[in-house]
Amino acid sequence: MDVSSLGSAAQSAIEGLKRAEAKTLEAAQNIASGSLNPEDVVSLSLAALDFKANVAVLKSTDEQTKSLLDIMA
Repeated sequence: MDVSSLGSAAQSAIEGLKRAEAKTLEAAQNIASGSLNPEDVVSLSLAALDFKANVAVLKSTDEQTKSLLDIMA
């Protein structure tokens, strides 16, 4: 297991969380301004899925890091 790949995965997940947040904010602003575009609702749903997926990556990375530390200890 390569330690640098764990950091890369975490960094990618954090960037994904930021993108999901931006999508959520944009769609929420559109809806709050009175937009009736169904794409905004779909965008909110996709952002929620993106967020969950990136959190799962962070959790997996954390578990792998803990396992690696246990192996090296």
